[in-house]
Amino acid sequence: MHLRMQLMKEMSEVMQRTGLPPMIVMREAVRAIGVIYRETADAHQGPGSCSCGWQPQEAADLDYLGRALLEASRQPRRRDLGAMQVLGTA
Repeated sequence: MHLRMQLMKEMSEVMQRTGLPPMIVMREAVRAIGVIYRETADAHQGPGSCSCGWQPQEAADLDYLGRALLEASRQPRRRDLGAMQVLGTA
């Protein structure tokens, strides 16, 4: 939840600052996620790699990420006040 809020904040700021349309900013956000995946995968391969045990499987990992993007973008927006996220304090 926190990551989504941060991404939304950053994307909104980029759009306001640059005047770029939402789809361009979203494309850049997705590219950034791709670069983060590549850097993380590279850090988990070869000598001196991370010892956490994750072993990147590029085709499966990218399929998983693509499906997550599709799934999240197709979820209907919640309009129930009880399910809405609190954004500030009073």
